[in-house]
Amino acid sequence: LGCPKFCGRRSTGPGGAVGGRSRSGAMAAEPKKTLRQLAEENEDSDSDVSEAVPEPVRKETMPDSVDHFLGQLLEALKKKAIPELHKLYEDTFNKLTNDYFKSKKWPQADTIKDQVSQEPLFLILYKELYYRHIYARLSVSLDDRHGSWDNYCKLLDLIIDDLESPGSELSVILPAQWLWDMTDEFVYHYQTYCTARSKSIKAQKEKEVTFFKENPDVWKTTTVLTYLQRLIRASKVEPYLADKTSGEGGAFSCETTRLLGYFSLMQMLRMHSLLGDYHLSMKTIQRIDIQEEVPLFYKIPACHVTLYYYMGFAYLMMRRYADAIRTFSEILVFLSKTSGVNSLSYQFDAMGKKQDQMYALMLIALALSPRQIDESLEKTIRDKHGEKQARLRGGEELCFEELFSYAAPKFVSAAPPDYENLENFNANEAHQRQLQLFLQEMRQQQFLPRIGAYMKLYTVIKTTKLAQLCDMDTDALRDQLMCVMHKTSQKVRSTGAPLDGEPCHCSEVEFYLDGGMVHINARHVERDHGEVFLEQILKFQDLLKKVDKEKEKS
Repeated sequence: LGCPKFCGRRSTGPGGAVGGRSRSGAMAAEPKKTLRQLAEENEDSDSDVSEAVPEPVRKETMPDSVDHFLGQLLEALKKKAIPELHKLYEDTFNKLTNDYFKSKKWPQADTIKDQVSQEPLFLILYKELYYRHIYARLSVSLDDRHGSWDNYCKLLDLIIDDLESPGSELSVILPAQWLWDMTDEFVYHYQTYCTARSKSIKAQKEKEVTFFKENPDVWKTTTVLTYLQRLIRASKVEPYLADKTSGEGGAFSCETTRLLGYFSLMQMLRMHSLLGDYHLSMKTIQRIDIQEEVPLFYKIPACHVTLYYYMGFAYLMMRRYADAIRTFSEILVFLSKTSGVNSLSYQFDAMGKKQDQMYALMLIALALSPRQIDESLEKTIRDKHGEKQARLRGGEELCFEELFSYAAPKFVSAAPPDYENLENFNANEAHQRQLQLFLQEMRQQQFLPRIGAYMKLYTVIKTTKLAQLCDMDTDALRDQLMCVMHKTSQKVRSTGAPLDGEPCHCSEVEFYLDGGMVHINARHVERDHGEVFLEQILKFQDLLKKVDKEKEKS
């Protein structure tokens, strides 16, 4: 956008570099096309269609308020007016959607091109909103999936081309919320494409299976990862996070570039988690600014939740339960004190579901590694999840499986299916693999909380008596005690990158075996008096604020 790449309404756009892509989405084998070339191609295709179809086509009508909104959006994009764009995107777009397009699509891009503007860049951004609305509220067709892929290819090629061109000004200047939603939807569309492909094969829908088979490059895993990696590298966000003062260009000088790279890091974390590579997902965010007083992810609540959800889940799968509990506790306490996202936003319901999923994951972690958590979280768990907590403490495998299936990410397979051998295709293979790995670990630890509960009652106990209490023979008990010593030794992070940490014994009891006796030293963790006073002060401050608000209302 902006002066040489963006002109007024109903004009043909002058040049500006856009990354060329084939419809299949293969990575830039052909030369990149300018916005002028794209506009000329659109005009040529329109003339070809008019020659082939001489009969007049009924034009799609738009409400005046929608036409006015699109005109304002075009002008704001041209001026790169971030505050105005934010208001139009967060407020006006959502209100118009609720008023006119709650159960139907926004106008087609061709209608917008005829009635508003032919500028390719404006149309690309409009299509991004158009397809996002379909994915959020309507049923998604195969053409929609292909169209969203083509549009994202054009948009991301344009951004990356600008970032990689020395001295080139970024064409797309958007508010932080739009940038986050754009990158978040990019991965979401990929995830739903993989899910739709598996469902079609399972249901033996020949027409849809043929589409997926004939379009192997659409939402291809390696291409999606490549786009995210190119955005991260071209934006220079990792050098910026490592040292904010010793660089120039990219993230060092442009906030939009900085946020694009930063949000791409978050989506790379998400991608590797969806593919089941938890170590690599955590390595992706090794330079994230968690230790900063005001980190960048504070700008967007959904970004904050995404980071902590996937980071906590990775800790859980890596058997770092103490870190998982701390991570989930921090974000859940934060969410309990904030209003979250715009209630009109398409992400409002998704944020609520993520919060419930994190409670479920924290219940699992607490069952496998019991410890003290914030009082407000304990109260919520007692009130809303007391029955599940009791079942988990009893070692009920079905409850572990139910909570994991509900709260885990929607895993995808990295490779497309073998279309020549679909008889053996398993649509849920990715999820089942991760579930089996988790249940295998759970089965190895299901007796640990029970043994620990009995040992907390004694300082010295015979192995024969402890075995009777635990309903197992003495040899089995010794095996389980060795398992306790191994499984309760975890890597715990106190500072530094997410993968950093020191080995720590995380059991509620310490013990050692001496012949036929178990000597136990129960741990009584005492909270610092200062922490208790500060916590109560904050609670009273919150109460006083609520009282003042009620007084103002009355």
